[in-house]
Amino acid sequence: MAPHILVVGGTGMLAGLVEALAGDGGRLSLVSRRASTAGLPGRAFDADYHDEAAFTAALDAAVAGQGAIDLAVAWFHTLKLAAPRRLAERVGTPAASGRLFQVLGSAVADPARPDRLRTAAAVADGLPDCRLRQVVLGFRVEAGAARWLTDQEISGGVLRAVREDLPFSVVGQVEPWSARP
Repeated sequence: MAPHILVVGGTGMLAGLVEALAGDGGRLSLVSRRASTAGLPGRAFDADYHDEAAFTAALDAAVAGQGAIDLAVAWFHTLKLAAPRRLAERVGTPAASGRLFQVLGSAVADPARPDRLRTAAAVADGLPDCRLRQVVLGFRVEAGAARWLTDQEISGGVLRAVREDLPFSVVGQVEPWSARP
């Protein structure tokens, strides 16, 4: 059976990733505030991850409809809520562990705050069926000017991390920290 792939937040900067994963032939589910606009009937669940009950219900509906989550890719603007943990709890099974790719903003690379990356990784603590992977979004410096990544660069970098099963990766650069836009 094709793997169940669930993407959280795939209608904005990760839309290209969703399109590529849909082309891979897996059972794709999408959870976001505007998931219903993605053209995935019965597999798109409108839910804001700030609403714990709605987000949990959307995850449960995706699992009920498509089976256990083999691969999850999630972009949460903050980890100071229950949603990342709720997702991690639903990735993998005792029979087959799953992978959770946590897409993180550049702030986790701040050398003055080394705790941020460890804090982000804690969402999978104690969950043996969830293999956590982290993708940090950085910036680009071109011709002496720094800029944030484009949606295409973000989707491409996250897709590369997924396909190569990279435990940790940076899209763009995060050093020197002083160069960020």
